[in-house]
Amino acid sequence: MKTTSDPVQFDLGRWRTHLFRGIRRRCANCGGGGLFRRWLVMERSCPRCHLILDRNEPDYFLGSYVINFVTAEFVIALGTLGSVLYSWPDVPWNGIKWTLLLLMVPVPVLFYPFAKTLWLAIDLSLRPPTWADFAGHGENETPPVAAPSTA
Repeated sequence: MKTTSDPVQFDLGRWRTHLFRGIRRRCANCGGGGLFRRWLVMERSCPRCHLILDRNEPDYFLGSYVINFVTAEFVIALGTLGSVLYSWPDVPWNGIKWTLLLLMVPVPVLFYPFAKTLWLAIDLSLRPPTWADFAGHGENETPPVAAPSTA
């Protein structure tokens, strides 16, 4: 029997929703936009639901680097295969080499924000957020510094 009230249980519908939001560079939790100040600079938290986007982990986005790297390699491999199949038997190896070398830099840069939001979507699907993952709650605030006593 499937219970939908348990947020820890894996839910395929929630997973699809998160991935669809991540592909569109939106917050996987609420669907809100405005996660990026510039193309490569992500906000600390979602402006709509206040989800802390790095989930308070120092190396959180290593998963997005892997997604970005695999995507870049996939584009290069598919580009090579497509070019070879399209031009067979007279394959222009130099043209393929230079075209793919020119794609090596812009593809990861252009896909970078998508990789970050996709990684957030995957993580939220596997590890649903808790109150500690949202900005503005007591456990996420820096403790006030006590004034030195003058006694």
